[in-house]
Amino acid sequence: MGSYSELYFSEAKSPPGRGELSESSPYLLSKYHVPLFWLAMFDGEDIADRRESEESDDVWPYLAKKRTQAIAMLDTRRPRLISHFPGIDPVWLNQFASMLVRTPFEYVHLDTSQIGGMVGTGPEWRQSLETMLGIFEVEPPPPAGQRSFLGKLFRTANEPPPPPSWRLFNANFGASYTGTRGAEPWPYCGSSGTDKLMPWEPQQ
Repeated sequence: MGSYSELYFSEAKSPPGRGELSESSPYLLSKYHVPLFWLAMFDGEDIADRRESEESDDVWPYLAKKRTQAIAMLDTRRPRLISHFPGIDPVWLNQFASMLVRTPFEYVHLDTSQIGGMVGTGPEWRQSLETMLGIFEVEPPPPAGQRSFLGKLFRTANEPPPPPSWRLFNANFGASYTGTRGAEPWPYCGSSGTDKLMPWEPQQ
């Protein structure tokens, strides 16, 4: 078994609890990873603590947002996404956004507890999520390829350290956006957890 993040939708009239999935709604999965477009729909105010199950006292951060507000936030962050992640094909972002628009449910929610369980405790993972969501508010560090040869070996005294949000994001998920992986849609969009493929997935 692997550790997955899950994105799903519900018709609840108030912020839904963990696992409240509406019938026939899209259900997306991502193994060992939280896709970039999923994160881009949320900010720190959307994080709530939820018990892992009725039988467990463990509490994990859980993200829920009204779907229309999530669409608006993703749209606001679109220029930053395209400029900071050169591997993104804008078609994927359009396909993902269209899926959100066509989905007639009140809330979209994101469960990352399995991913967080690989990192630490629920409170530790909540702090990590709050920090990583900061990548949409601050500039990333310059790519290593833009530094001189000596600059790659020795950071100059005047060069600021990477912001904590980018350091943590790169430590947890950065490898998903490099090389051939960064030129595929799954690091950004995730994959369908049902038999119905999403538009950005290879059609069989």
